[in-house]
Amino acid sequence: MLNAAFNKNLLPLYLSSLISKTGDFAYEVAFAIIAIELLSFDLLHIGTVYFFRFIPYLFFGPIGGWLADATPHKYNMIVSDTLRFVVATALYIMYTSETLNIYSLAIGSMLMTVGRSCFQPSFRAYLPSILSKQELPAGNSLVQIIEDAASILGPLTCALIISFSDKGNVILVYGMTYLLSIFFLLFLEKNTPDPKVGFSLFGFISDASSLARNQNLLIVICGTSVCVLFTASLLRFVLPASIISAHEDEALVGYIFSIMSTGTILGGICYTSLIKSSTPTQLMKAWMAYGLLFLFVSIAVNISLGSTIVFIFLLGFSGAIVDISIITNIQSLSAKNEIGKNYGIYSTVTNTCEAASGFVSGLLALVIGGLSFPIASLLIALAAKLTLVKIKSVKQERL
Repeated sequence: MLNAAFNKNLLPLYLSSLISKTGDFAYEVAFAIIAIELLSFDLLHIGTVYFFRFIPYLFFGPIGGWLADATPHKYNMIVSDTLRFVVATALYIMYTSETLNIYSLAIGSMLMTVGRSCFQPSFRAYLPSILSKQELPAGNSLVQIIEDAASILGPLTCALIISFSDKGNVILVYGMTYLLSIFFLLFLEKNTPDPKVGFSLFGFISDASSLARNQNLLIVICGTSVCVLFTASLLRFVLPASIISAHEDEALVGYIFSIMSTGTILGGICYTSLIKSSTPTQLMKAWMAYGLLFLFVSIAVNISLGSTIVFIFLLGFSGAIVDISIITNIQSLSAKNEIGKNYGIYSTVTNTCEAASGFVSGLLALVIGGLSFPIASLLIALAAKLTLVKIKSVKQERL
């Protein structure tokens, strides 16, 4: 039950997440509009900017994981949000003074990614320091519900601000949400990390190679990363383009994604009732269902708006099951003093795959044209199926 996650010590974290995520989703809309305007609708260059936005994960994901295990989570999150507040303020000043260009926008967004890379491992590692192992699924479900509520509130906030003023004020509000987030984080209890040696690249490589001894966790990270390689571009570029192409209505994209977010919220609410034990096998079955639902969406979008809405809602519901299961598996399969490190490795690998996803999607479109959407959806399910086969073979080897 979700009431297991309502720990008073976590209330500041939940409020911080709701506020900052609402700002994140509002900024995502504004960022896309500003980038399109600055690049005169050149989609190739826009895709390149998005690629470079995620590159810092490759370098700072490991550092964020190490920080989560070596220093108090509270201080890591406050410093990360302070960085993002400063960058957002700088972007707002440049926008209002008409000195913002695509290079400063890209650099600012890369710095935001640095902050997120250092924030997320500590954020994910903080819950297990407060909740018991039995309470973790409920805690992760509540975090997912909060994020999905923000995914509805953020775009609506952006739309309202643009309707009455301009995009610069979206950036201003974005910065203010981090200031509020810092305020709430100040009320968190400080955890005491175990003594750790200093960070080194060799140490990170050694830690990453040590995952081979934790085969279940390795399977979760590798299987999920391959699925993300095909999923990210479908959500960010392919699905919106397909909706506009089929229905010739740009506003419909926003409504469709709101419906998806509604499904995701319901999935988060129902997670603990549906999933009694989250395991690598359960996670990969959830990924298979997600890929097949994306396949149905790719077919329905060209046939019927009504069926598209139904499958989009189910896709959002399935996505919540996947997201919560990923985090729960990483937390439950990691030693207590290695959660941050392992999440940092996971974050580095999956976000690198997310950055590469646009290029993979572009290559598929170049080779097979309009079939790239359903083929990429099938590849998600296929990657999950092959991972299930690997899980089964590992179990048999242990017998």
